[in-house]
Amino acid sequence: MFSNFLAFGAEQTGQTSGVMGMAVTLIIWGGIFYLFLIRPNKKKQKKHAEMIDALQPGKDIITAGGIKGEVVSVSDQYIVIRVDKGVRLTFTKDSIRKVL
Repeated sequence: MFSNFLAFGAEQTGQTSGVMGMAVTLIIWGGIFYLFLIRPNKKKQKKHAEMIDALQPGKDIITAGGIKGEVVSVSDQYIVIRVDKGVRLTFTKDSIRKVL
């Protein structure tokens, strides 16, 4: 009877260490996922937001669609650019790709 009790305890310990090993593996993979995917993307978004906040009339920009123009006015959500003489286009701020 005592030997059955010891055998039962050994099974419990084996299952517990298996679960702990899986938990540690998941935590490590989560850390790797954060370091290589989430963190760089957040840095990129922050840099883009800073670029958009610094926009002023007179700066040349390129939109996500590849349209190049000069900033005419900036509002809370939209930006107006002059593409050619007499041609003005309105874009959302998120569609600005690059400031030249």
